[in-house]
Amino acid sequence: MTINELRSLYRDNQLVEAIIEPSAEEGSWIVEFRHARGGFVLLTDAHGEECHYIDLDQASKSAMAVGFKQVRVEDV
Repeated sequence: MTINELRSLYRDNQLVEAIIEPSAEEGSWIVEFRHARGGFVLLTDAHGEECHYIDLDQASKSAMAVGFKQVRVEDV
C-alpha cells in the first residue's frame, strides 16, 4: 500500500504499529505496519513494488509520514 493509502488506514485506527526490518536485499530496509485485525501491510510504491531504503532515517521518515510518532526497528 502507498503512504496515502496507509494514512487512511491509520486515521481509521486500523494500523497499530510501524516496523522497519531488514529486506531480503542485502543492506536495505523495508517498512511494514501491523494491522489491527492481524497481519502486516507492506509499504509499496504506486506500482505495488515494496519500497526499499538504504538509510534507516529515510525508512523512519516514511513510516512517520503515515502518522506514527515512533517506529520499531527489527534488526534481525
